Amino acid sequence: MGDFEQLIHDIQAEAQADGPAAVAELAALEARFGLAAELIARRTGLGMTQKQLASASGIGQSEISRIERGEINATVQTFERLLLPLGARLAVAPVDSKVAEPASDDPVSGGWTCPDRRNAPDAA
Repeated sequence: MGDFEQLIHDIQAEAQADGPAAVAELAALEARFGLAAELIARRTGLGMTQKQLASASGIGQSEISRIERGEINATVQTFERLLLPLGARLAVAPVDSKVAEPASDDPVSGGWTCPDRRNAPDAA
């Protein structure tokens, strides 16, 4: 295991040790930075600069920069506008073979637990 992989493993283990709230927070960060990383990979893979993407999408270059650095949470609409000129779109993809399954009488989760460890009672 390389240094980076060890760091990720240690962070995940620490979150597990700290409990469900820490695991949920880590999952939210993974999702947020994962989208930013995919945006960067798609943009740079096409040889496009942030300035070119700004021109093509109508989203300001400074906002694109903040999104890519994970400094702001972009809306679904903003990601759609950014991804269209990159020939991509947002999609829901399974994280593993599990599906959402009934949980205990937990009022926070609304009775369902998502397989990626995040509870989504008000997700539509």
